[in-house]
Amino acid sequence: MKKLICLILCLSMLFALSACAELDAIRNAELPPLPTPEAKTTDIPAPADTEEGDDAARETPIPEITADAENATGAELGDRVIIYTKKTTELSDAPDGHLILDFSYVTPTVRIDERPEAAKAINEQLVLFDEAYISGSGAEGGKNHLLEEALDNYSYVHDTGAELNTLFTSARTVKNLRADGSVVSFRYWTSVYTGGKGGKHSYVGCNYSTQTGEKITLDMLSSDYETLKSALGDRIIFVARQDDALYSEIAKNDVDADSALKALVRDGSWYFSGEGMVFFPEFGELLPEESAFPMFTIPYDLLVGVIDEKYLPAAREGTAELEILPLDEVEDGTVWSIDRLAISEGDEMYLKVSGTAYDVTISNCYHVDDPEADERFYESDRHWYASFMTDCALQIRTEIPDGLPDLMIVYSDADHVEHRLFLSENGDDGHVELVDDSIQAVG
Repeated sequence: MKKLICLILCLSMLFALSACAELDAIRNAELPPLPTPEAKTTDIPAPADTEEGDDAARETPIPEITADAENATGAELGDRVIIYTKKTTELSDAPDGHLILDFSYVTPTVRIDERPEAAKAINEQLVLFDEAYISGSGAEGGKNHLLEEALDNYSYVHDTGAELNTLFTSARTVKNLRADGSVVSFRYWTSVYTGGKGGKHSYVGCNYSTQTGEKITLDMLSSDYETLKSALGDRIIFVARQDDALYSEIAKNDVDADSALKALVRDGSWYFSGEGMVFFPEFGELLPEESAFPMFTIPYDLLVGVIDEKYLPAAREGTAELEILPLDEVEDGTVWSIDRLAISEGDEMYLKVSGTAYDVTISNCYHVDDPEADERFYESDRHWYASFMTDCALQIRTEIPDGLPDLMIVYSDADHVEHRLFLSENGDDGHVELVDDSIQAVG
């Protein structure tokens, strides 16, 4: 395995060096010193209005599917899974210094202390996935190809004075949606903009065994793959038909809507979440590209008897209480710290959990001053995730802003209810504290 990975990385480096030499030659060419045109962007249109569906549009009866909520758990909570995420941004300029390409991606790194070999195997595959995105051997064009296009576009704009966008962007983000003693699942989102209307967008789901480190494919979920495919397809149809307007829209764009929905049962187009097994189409596959992007979540209680029970999530129990403790106020040996996270220069503190908290995430966030927004704070860059924390702490170093908080702590309880807390400075005594999203700006 190591030899294969080394060979792939070497070939990627040779490709990159060759391409970079050609791009250097392009960069060295002089462009006419024409005025820099104003960059223009195009927003993605809002989802189109949908009409209510008609039972007559359905070609087959709604599948009769019985839920089994009592038996919808199977996997052990298992060893703690910790995930670090790092964002890499590479900016490329035209010969005159004008920014023409913003290329970024987020890399997750998995840590399982009790199963280091499984974590290593997962991380090696995640690195190769990044290499495919960078080199262009995956579904996307790759950095060097986009840079060539951006240079050609920029030269054309300067030669003709055309009022066209001169900044190309390619961004890929990733979120882990489930992690436990059985699986860790990631959802990648890629957005590429090279001018024109909306750009190109895509999701990819990647699932790995936290026991062995191998990638989980659909045929591993059951000993009878054909029966599995049929059952999953029926359940996607069942879920889609709960939203009559959505199903009607799909039927407008595909004469055989049920067949189109069943075609989503394929590797790359699914992942495990905390709620169930999620299937999704390619952008524009079921609905026009300017429409909403549908996701179909099959709850775990509809998957009992369909997939191997070891892939069902572990049962949860217990309660949790979170508090923040300044490092210099904690006596040595009284707090068990499982990790240390340095986000920025600033205060050192412990995030202490009494009881058990699940899906603990530490992220930067931004505030939206819009009374009609769904939330006041939204996640920007995620730094750290733990599948669970029981009677332990995380040591954090970060600067606390004077105004609204910029660091968000999210966790779930045993009932899968999500809680959001923020690090803020108490205006009265200056102590750092955990607050909810009702906080107002101070300082």
